[in-house]
Order: sequence, then C-alpha cells, then structure tokens
Amino acid sequence: MTKAAVPERYTMPAEWEPHEGTWLQWPQNKTEPGYEMKQERTWLSIVSALIEHENVHIIAGGERQRDHISDQLDYFGIGRDAVDIHIIPIDDLWARDNGPIFVFDQQGSLAITDWTFNGWGNRFEHALDNEVPSAIGALLDIPVTKAPLVLEGGAVEVNGSGTFMATRSSIMDEYRNPGKSQDEIEAVLRQFLGVDHFIWLSGAGRGECEKWGDTTDSHIDIIARFTDETTVLYNWTDDRSDPRYAMFAAHLEELRQARTGGGKALTLVPLPVPKNGVYQVSDQSSWRTSKYTDAAYSNYYVANGVVLVPVFGNAYDERAKSIIKEHFPDREIVGIDAVSLTEDGGAIHCVTQQQPVSARG
Repeated sequence: MTKAAVPERYTMPAEWEPHEGTWLQWPQNKTEPGYEMKQERTWLSIVSALIEHENVHIIAGGERQRDHISDQLDYFGIGRDAVDIHIIPIDDLWARDNGPIFVFDQQGSLAITDWTFNGWGNRFEHALDNEVPSAIGALLDIPVTKAPLVLEGGAVEVNGSGTFMATRSSIMDEYRNPGKSQDEIEAVLRQFLGVDHFIWLSGAGRGECEKWGDTTDSHIDIIARFTDETTVLYNWTDDRSDPRYAMFAAHLEELRQARTGGGKALTLVPLPVPKNGVYQVSDQSSWRTSKYTDAAYSNYYVANGVVLVPVFGNAYDERAKSIIKEHFPDREIVGIDAVSLTEDGGAIHCVTQQQPVSARG
C-alpha cells in the first residue's frame, strides 16, 4: 500500500523577525474622487520611514499611477535605492488583509500562503485584490500555496514560538467560513502557519463593529499584539462610554486566562486607545453607521530597526508611543499621521505586509 504524502507544513515568523522588505498597495482613486490625494501623504511618510531600514515594494494599479508614484518620490526627495514599483491591478489599499502571508517551508525557504480574500465578508469589491498573492509569487519566483480558508492578514497574530492569537468573530464567521468548525479551522492554521496553540478572543459581532467604524469584525491588530513570546499589549480604556469598552473588558478576562503553547501565563500591558475617541470628519466613508472610528495604537507595524505607530493628534499619542518603545527598545519609534486612514477603517498595520528574509536558519 502506498503511503499518502505528508502535507507540507509552513511556519510564519513573528513580525519582529528580520525583514527583506515591506509591501504596500498605493491608494486608488477608483474608490472615490480625490481618495488617492487624501491618503497619499500617509504612504509617502511610511516609505520615507522604512527605506532607512529595509526595502519597500510598492504595488501600483497601472502605468499612470506607477509614473505618478515615481514622480512623487522624486519630488519629495525620498531615496529610490530601496524602492521598487510593480504594476498589479488592485481594488484597494489594504495590503495586510489581501496580500500574501509569507512563511518558511520545512527546508527554511521562503514561500507564500495565499488565503481567500472576500472583501471582509463580501462587504466590498475584492476580485482583483484576491489575486495579489499569486501575482507577487510570480514576481518573486517563489512558490505559492493556496490555503483552504477565508482569512485576512490583520486577523492573524503569532508570537514566533507556536502560539496564534485571533478573535473568533473575524475568522469563525458565517460570511467568511460558514460551516467550518473550530477544529477544522485550527487544522488549516497549524499546517499553513506552523502554530500549535491557539488563544481565541471573542471579538464582536458584525453590527456592533460597524457602529465604531470597523468592517473587519474585530481583527486582532486592533485588539491585542504580541511583543515577544509571552508579552501582549492590549487595548484598554477606563471610559465606560467608549462603545468598545464591554469588548475590551471581555478580552482582558480572556487574556488573563490564556497561556502560551509552553504553558506560560501572558504578561499583559495595557495600551490606551485615543482619549475621547477619534471621529470621522469627512464624508468619505459612506458605509459608516456612526462617526466613531476604530482608532487604535495597536495598529502599529514592526520593521527592521523601526516601529511605525499610528498617531491622531490626540492627547495619548506620546503615551502610546512611549509604551511601545519600552517593548521595542532597540527600534526607532516613528509616529505616522493616520487620521484620514482611520476614517476609512484602518491604520498602519492594515496597509503594510512584511516579507521576511529569504531563508531561515
């Protein structure tokens, strides 16, 4: 009798492990008139902060936009040595969610896992964005493996030592993975991300999330983040009028009960959410049911030598940056104005996707 082939098992490194570079998808005006201009300053700030530390790979939607981006980088004196621009048709700018999740195979070589992206539960157009991982794989000439699960990258948090953290509401969802049990979902995550222990937080329902400008159904990157194997920064407020307070309180209790794969308790560090909240000031996001936004300092991005932290012109900006600095002492902390981006439902982590170094020892 012939033995069945053992499926390849992949491993996702922690975000703070060495990067080859970062992928970005440039804002598209097709979303609404003037959208690219409104968001572009944030993208230019991200590129400027990253190029001192790692490569930046930019996706443009077409030749005209590629030329525009090139002109903007030159005009603002942003060095081009560490930047390349690739034309890939895209719907939107959320590279974290629709882009590839880079992993290592069992030989330590770089690979791409391609997860079905369905526009956050079929809320938004997504057909082009769903093809981005395979397009990047072809550009880089590295293997792409399709994972049998609907999953966005912002829903995934790993500690690099086998522990996975996420919310149930953003993965075990009737609009993403209907009919799939927790055991079935975990089996896929084990194989394609190399995790063996799961911390599941409750999250919040679709209707509740949309009240505070969140169309992700509580992605973990606006809830809690690992900073090492056992330390978690979690979003917190003492303001009971914050519409997210009940969710934050429930998550804190769940985190207190959680353990890593090695049985270690978590070291929990509160990270404040912006004081008195951040509200939409423009009419750009017609999908909103309120002006409140899901602004969170936990939507930071850890790169080589630097952490990009969303800031909002808020009284707690400096406090949040100082807390994050305590946990990444060897990295520069750079605040990136994310008000316009947060009005549209995300921040810095949502629009960046790390590419690890090409091989793991």
